[in-house]
Amino acid sequence: MPFCEELGAAAGSPFVRDMMIVKFQREVDVLLLDEAELRKKAKGIRSRVAERDMVLGELQHLMAFDSTLQSISELSKLQTQDLTEVAAILVNVMKKQTRASELLGVIEKLKALPY
Repeated sequence: MPFCEELGAAAGSPFVRDMMIVKFQREVDVLLLDEAELRKKAKGIRSRVAERDMVLGELQHLMAFDSTLQSISELSKLQTQDLTEVAAILVNVMKKQTRASELLGVIEKLKALPY
């Protein structure tokens, strides 16, 4: 309940409260849009990783040449870089989801304030 009192004091008036709601809702919309773009990027990278996995599987059958071993090594490095990037993207997605969830909670509390 102290949080609601703080919100009420910060809002001060119905007009300010409504402005806060609009501001927070816009931020939530931006966060969700960013999240969707990041998920799309991560999906593209995962597709690239899957394609390289198929190529690596085929190359491993051709172990006779040094160039094949070099290609496998280079592809493996790319795989590691891409998987690291996907992990970082997904951490960012989780942070955006958490922030959006917090803001939605604040919006609901602002809407519940008596005016």
